[in-house]
Amino acid sequence: MLRRKVTDRLLSWKNNSHKALLVTGARQIGKSYAIRAFGKSNYASYYEVNLLLDAEARDVLVGAKNSIDFINRVALLADAPLVEGDTLIFVDEIQEYPQIVTLMKALVEDGRFSYVFSGSMLGTEFKGISSFPVGYVEHIVMRPMDFEEFCWANSVSENVLADIRSRLVERRPVENYIHEAMLKNFRAYIVCGACRRSFRTISIRAIRS
Repeated sequence: MLRRKVTDRLLSWKNNSHKALLVTGARQIGKSYAIRAFGKSNYASYYEVNLLLDAEARDVLVGAKNSIDFINRVALLADAPLVEGDTLIFVDEIQEYPQIVTLMKALVEDGRFSYVFSGSMLGTEFKGISSFPVGYVEHIVMRPMDFEEFCWANSVSENVLADIRSRLVERRPVENYIHEAMLKNFRAYIVCGACRRSFRTISIRAIRS
């Protein structure tokens, strides 16, 4: 499983909060992957719906009149029974139907299940929502993969990273072979980021033309 720093924040939310969670961030940075892995690893039951890709489920859920109706509809869509007190319901691409936000307060007060909502940073504007449920929702902004996460993904030893950190703090030079290896990783990290930005720019230009 790809290790991301946001997982620690998700675990903190699970262990210390009774609120719903809203995760926003730019597209294609791994929000859905991280939340899905977290949900499947930490809950007895997990249900996920993507409001952009699953039109059938979207039409079912956006017709919910209240929190009980919403939960009943999720139970019908889910492949496995929802376990009270140990189920995560993940609603992805929430910006497609932001009126679901109006149910968050009632869903949290119901208390039987945990809820994570996610959407793109630019798209999640909640237009037309008269009252955002302040006090019932925590908000996390997820960032693109940083260099340390890139090193984790490329199997750089945690002992090596810890040694580099301590040397930086103490202002001691890093061994030359480690320096060269990390420079190689950093160049790869920069190239991967540049390729992604170029692809996104080309895609946006193609759509606009």
